[in-house]
Amino acid sequence: MHSTHLRKIHIHGALLGAALGDALGRSRTNLSRRDALRKYGPLSEGSTGRRMYSGDTQLMLLTAQALLKSRSDLRSFRKTFHARLAWYGLSFPVDPSASTMLAAWKSWLARVGLRPGVDSLDNGAGAQAVFSALAIDGTGHNIGRWVDETVHLTRTNSQTRNACVVLGELADLSANTKRDNFEPSEVLAKAIQISSHKELTRQLKALTPFLQGGKSPAAVARHFGWQDGVSHSMVDTTVMAIYCWLRYPDDFKRATTAAIHLGGDSKSLGAIVGGLSGAHLGVAGIPSELPAMLGGSPHGPTWIASLAERFSHWPHGVDDLHRAPPQKTRPLLQLLRNGWERLRFR
Repeated sequence: MHSTHLRKIHIHGALLGAALGDALGRSRTNLSRRDALRKYGPLSEGSTGRRMYSGDTQLMLLTAQALLKSRSDLRSFRKTFHARLAWYGLSFPVDPSASTMLAAWKSWLARVGLRPGVDSLDNGAGAQAVFSALAIDGTGHNIGRWVDETVHLTRTNSQTRNACVVLGELADLSANTKRDNFEPSEVLAKAIQISSHKELTRQLKALTPFLQGGKSPAAVARHFGWQDGVSHSMVDTTVMAIYCWLRYPDDFKRATTAAIHLGGDSKSLGAIVGGLSGAHLGVAGIPSELPAMLGGSPHGPTWIASLAERFSHWPHGVDDLHRAPPQKTRPLLQLLRNGWERLRFR
């Protein structure tokens, strides 16, 4: 994925896919599968109105902005990330995870030696991990280590970090594998190999007969006792995200819809599946009618596309020779957007 063109289409696919999966699942979050279907019905692109994504996507985009300023230097990235994360906590973010918010408040004390990371097993860093792996590809850094270091800035739990490394490595593998050569069973075997935690490894191994038998994601959820919804746990979410994606590797809409319909933490699960699917298929693999449903202005589909363009030649492009500027953030518009969204969903 080292060419400018390939970087652009896969990074754009991951960014847009994660934002869409997040936005489509957000209204159903914390509802059981049955309650979500009763209240909203099956997910449909025919629904009216633009949908705003949650703190998972905002954390991913914040990470992207910090990376642009860093020139792929880890120390510089940490410093820029902490500065942005500190201000993020004051922006009235939309549906942020408690772990991200606590890390944001702790970032104000990073200068005096306090580590902002939180010992949490939550899944808010999943989409961030998928994007980070693609962005750092081709820069000479070890992808797994970079993803681990990135997640560690907000979440210190070793199981969370390992699950995120698995997601990041799979995203990078899929972006560097031609669709004709993509074999889901081999990708699952790779995930099992990368996993270094007993519980995640056990659950990933349990997916093998389901994938070989072409079973539905709902059947897998029932097997694990998640028939009422997938929890906020990074381990549980990673297992179901990988299965939904590998079960429908060539169909972005079907993979993300299947994930969101499972219930529970549908926004985080949707974001991770959308990111993985978008990373694999590229932006052209996302149905053309879906981006029109995405809100988030000033960081909507157009802004995300320009961000992907910027990353297509990062960190060695013309923009990175001197100041290495990030994208314009328009903080006042962000505040207005976030305030409006919080009022709408009170």
